[in-house]
Amino acid sequence: MNNKTINKDALLEQLNNEKAVLMIPAFVYLVVLMLAGISGNVLICYYYGWKSRRSSDNMFILGVAMYDLILCTLSIPIEIVDIRFFYNFPYAGACKVMRFVTYFAAIGSVFTLIVIAIDRYRKICRPFNKQFRSKEAKIACGISIPFSLLLSWPAAVFYTSVPVDILTEDGIELQGFDCTTTREASYKIYLWIFNGFFLLAFIISAIILFVLYSLVGRTIYKHHKSQIKYTRPKSSYSHTVESHVTDNNSPKVSVHNRKKNRETEGVSEAHSTGSEIHTKIVPNKPKEHVSVKTMKFTTVMFVITTVFIVSFLPHLALSLWRAFQGTYEGETLSGAGLVAFQIGLRSYFLNSAINPLTYGFFNSKFRAFFYMTFCPYCKRLTDRRTVSSSSGTTAQFRMHPLTSH
Repeated sequence: MNNKTINKDALLEQLNNEKAVLMIPAFVYLVVLMLAGISGNVLICYYYGWKSRRSSDNMFILGVAMYDLILCTLSIPIEIVDIRFFYNFPYAGACKVMRFVTYFAAIGSVFTLIVIAIDRYRKICRPFNKQFRSKEAKIACGISIPFSLLLSWPAAVFYTSVPVDILTEDGIELQGFDCTTTREASYKIYLWIFNGFFLLAFIISAIILFVLYSLVGRTIYKHHKSQIKYTRPKSSYSHTVESHVTDNNSPKVSVHNRKKNRETEGVSEAHSTGSEIHTKIVPNKPKEHVSVKTMKFTTVMFVITTVFIVSFLPHLALSLWRAFQGTYEGETLSGAGLVAFQIGLRSYFLNSAINPLTYGFFNSKFRAFFYMTFCPYCKRLTDRRTVSSSSGTTAQFRMHPLTSH
């Protein structure tokens, strides 16, 4: 009996090693995301936490980056261990920590993204209402912590190292361990409530984000359209007014008066009938203004929100498939299908690694900070260009001095 047990243990270890070789693509995927996510989010936290001025936008970015950093430093390493010991993961404590941290960080990220979407809506669609300041943004990020703890603690109860039956190709029955939800019958109804709640929460959150950003996009489109509508070439306008007035031997309208009228009372359009001049007041361009900075930050957060939702969809679909299947995926899948399943089940980690790239792509100051910090050659090259540009400007002023007429 003892020799038989030893042989089964050796056989289980052999199966683990074989699956480890098969799962090399999944290992590479997770290691790349872990390294990129840790380095990128540490840099984001340092830049927006210490190098940038305190603002609501920077506080929100810092909040999302901290949740991403938690996922990359705690969850991904345990996931790598879980895949390495595919058939035998007996570490119940590590399993509970991994799943709890994943739910905690995901819930915190969704909560923060919803608050950001509300902030974008108020800044662009309701610019004259009270807006989030740095203090309110810090409070909102702080509230996300107990909120996430309240909703994620059941994961530490439901997830554990569960015994699973493994049947080899030779018909030998083995027993391994998998990090998944408990199989105890008394927890079944609670598990359905738990999974159903998060499925519903994900759908509602996605709808809220979609509606808010749709309203923001519509307002930006209307603003852009109104700018095109009310923008007129000055030369064409001046020629029209002066030609109408001059043709009737009436005094010309001065440029100063035209500008003053357009800025205060409205634009006066001159129409001649005989020797009289009739004016028609055209309403001014709307005074609401969406700054370039606001537009750029809105674009960044929209991209991050979209990536978050898209990256969670494969995980959600595969989790539901596994729940309805009711069997261990190692028994129903094999080869490339099993590898794809393991990668898709962890698709949400992609969001944590991509976010720093999104910040860097849209923020020129952050890119400059990155180059100055990690690329001394780039710093010297930038300094040389600055000096060269300054010298060129000085030379131009010397060669072409300003003269008064």
